Amino acid sequence: MEYRNDFLEREIQKITLFLRKTLSKIAKDDDDVFSLQSFNEDLKGKLDFGFYELLDLSIDDLKTKIEGLNVFVLEELLRVFYQISKNEMLISDNSNLKTAALIILEEIENNTKVYSLERQQIKNYFKSEKKRN
Repeated sequence: MEYRNDFLEREIQKITLFLRKTLSKIAKDDDDVFSLQSFNEDLKGKLDFGFYELLDLSIDDLKTKIEGLNVFVLEELLRVFYQISKNEMLISDNSNLKTAALIILEEIENNTKVYSLERQQIKNYFKSEKKRN
């Protein structure tokens, strides 16, 4: 049992590190460094879904897809979505991204008792963006 837990912890750490590296690439604001297509393929390799797949899912299917994912992974994924949304040049249609981000936020909030100011800021950002469109 301990081996299984160690394996799961290492996998969570690998995915979290991948998402943090993705965040740093987006933050550099250099078109040569970050590619959504590359991110989509890398994410699909790390998890059982890609970026574009998440955006195309219905709300219920998205909830099912992310249900049970580790909260740390979801929070890092949310940060990536936030940066992609803020950098409007990366994606032309932000409406599906905003919906997916709000569903991820809901999943995080349902599975953690820890309040996060950063998470609240991201939530407010996506809610205000959703109202604008």
